[in-house]
Amino acid sequence: MENKLLILFFLGFSTLLIGQETIEIVQLKKELQQESIDTSKVSIYLKIAKLYIKTDADSSLVNFNKALVLAIKAGDQSKIADVLSKVGYYYEKTCNNKDAIDNYNKSLSIFEKLNNKNKTAKIYNSLGFNYSKLYAEDRAIEYYLKSLSLNREISNQQGIASNYTNIGNLYYGEGNYDLAEKYFRDALLIYEKLDNKKGISTSYTNIANTLADNGKVTEGLDYYKKSIVIEEELGDQYGIAINYNNIGDCYINLKQYKEALVYLKKTLKIGDDIGEKDLQSLALLNISDVENKQKNYQGAIYAARESYAIADLIGDLDYKLENLLNASIAYEGLGNNDMALKHLKNYSAIRDSLIKMDRVKKIKLFNTLNDLEKSQYTIVDLSKSNEISQLKYDKEKKYTHFLIIAIVIFAFLLILLILQNTSKRKAFNLLEFKNYEVNKMKDEIHGQSEKLLQLNNTKDKFFSIIAHDLKNPFNSIAGFTELMIENNDGYDETKRLRFLKIIKGSTAKVSNLLDNLLIWANSQSGKLKFDPKKLNLAQQVSNVASFLEIQAINKDITILNTVEKSILVKADENMLDTILRNLISNAIKFTSPKGEIQIFSTLKNHFVEITVEDNGIGLSEEEIAILFNGSEINSSLGTSNEQGSGLGLILCRDFVETHGGKIWVESVINEGSEFKFTLPIWKE
Repeated sequence: MENKLLILFFLGFSTLLIGQETIEIVQLKKELQQESIDTSKVSIYLKIAKLYIKTDADSSLVNFNKALVLAIKAGDQSKIADVLSKVGYYYEKTCNNKDAIDNYNKSLSIFEKLNNKNKTAKIYNSLGFNYSKLYAEDRAIEYYLKSLSLNREISNQQGIASNYTNIGNLYYGEGNYDLAEKYFRDALLIYEKLDNKKGISTSYTNIANTLADNGKVTEGLDYYKKSIVIEEELGDQYGIAINYNNIGDCYINLKQYKEALVYLKKTLKIGDDIGEKDLQSLALLNISDVENKQKNYQGAIYAARESYAIADLIGDLDYKLENLLNASIAYEGLGNNDMALKHLKNYSAIRDSLIKMDRVKKIKLFNTLNDLEKSQYTIVDLSKSNEISQLKYDKEKKYTHFLIIAIVIFAFLLILLILQNTSKRKAFNLLEFKNYEVNKMKDEIHGQSEKLLQLNNTKDKFFSIIAHDLKNPFNSIAGFTELMIENNDGYDETKRLRFLKIIKGSTAKVSNLLDNLLIWANSQSGKLKFDPKKLNLAQQVSNVASFLEIQAINKDITILNTVEKSILVKADENMLDTILRNLISNAIKFTSPKGEIQIFSTLKNHFVEITVEDNGIGLSEEEIAILFNGSEINSSLGTSNEQGSGLGLILCRDFVETHGGKIWVESVINEGSEFKFTLPIWKE
């Protein structure tokens, strides 16, 4: 019924016998009495607390607190952060995941300030593990990916393998066994290179789980047995018990119930011996399932009741859910329909709460995991493209150098010829002509090199926009479409309409981005013609505002057009529409609901100054400095999490300058922004 994944992070401390702990603790307490330096005392208190964590949780916490007091007194930020992370681990081991997260976060803020990337990566991994225990897989994957990014930056192979294991666990939890197996095998490769036996054993168990749940039970059993050999060599009873349980689960699937009970009872015995409640609950849950299948209903009820009590103590909803179902089946088998119905109702209540909790989380996790997998291919494709471009550039560079050298040699020969034939005017004229040809070729080569670099930069901007901005609306469209296809019968008309509106909104975002991309691409390639004519400015503003009115209505934003109706400008109609559309759309994006946008004009000499003013979130001086910078494209989320490409303002700048005008912004944080640009006035 239930497999158990081994998580290397979770098994950080070895289980020690109580007698061994007592001897070690006594020795450490003697050292503590002799030690006078506070920071050294902190380390000793941490060792004592670590030894107590399995046998006496209260004493463990007392020693952790003593270590924290001394670390704060010494003012050693690194020690404080280290103690807080250990306290977080204590709460994690005692199944208090919320307090674990709180202490890990306090530790994280210090390690980040100290720029300790190794410890920061470990804390990210710990936070991900605890969020997964609280059924917040969307937050868990966020922290796992942060940890993976840092571990790659510092080349921490051990940390990368742990991240792969945790990400594989999330895929496994989603039922995507093929991708889960891929990440587990990636982790296995790293552990084998590091000769990390514990990591190898853990990977064997995790791979076995994906194989067994994917219908390859025999292959899975082989991997479980390979893992047990290593766990016995390491003397890790917890790891051995996990594999026993999983082997028992395989025999349940093969309907070999006697063999299954043998391994499950071994699991339960080890769980009792080492005091692991998680193991005890899991083994009893699977024993209850076997007893039901053998129609030993009293045994099934007893095992389910014991497993449920332990699961309730450690807060594991999945175990509680399965035990209620087992008990309901057993009571029905005994003919006690009232008790069967009571347990079934409790089962349904917990299941429904988990389903509600999973709906939003599942969409977020789907998008995040989908982005993760796509990014692996995108990185490879972009890397190959960059390598090809670089090889092409190097080849052309070598060819250019060869031409220059050849031309220089040829010119040198010509000079020798002229020196030898000074009396011949024809030779002198030929030298003049060749020098002219050399300079012309150099200019052409330089121009081609500049054009190549410009085209390469344009390509990179396109890749950046497409990779960063198109994938999110497409993922949203794909995710909600898949949800509607898979759950069409389960959704009512209201929910289907809401999903269709989301899909429509994402489609509109893609369309708007593609419009800007097409216009920008045409302007960069010189295909966009500039055709200025006489236009009524107020009418143009009104037309664009009407087009964007639905966006404003959705956020309850008022748009006021106070441009003078008599003003005529000399402008290209399409370019002017693009400028106004991007500036007004940005104002809506960064204005909070119930805000106001004003568009007005001021005559200045032969130009008219148009202002788009909002009372939104405003811009900092750093943001203003790079806002119209064509060498980099910037994008920020709006007040309602609207997305954009950052390309619109680049278009505005190019088109305003094409008209001979200028564009700038004046802004105050949390008060609003004024985007201003000038256009020439029409003269008869």
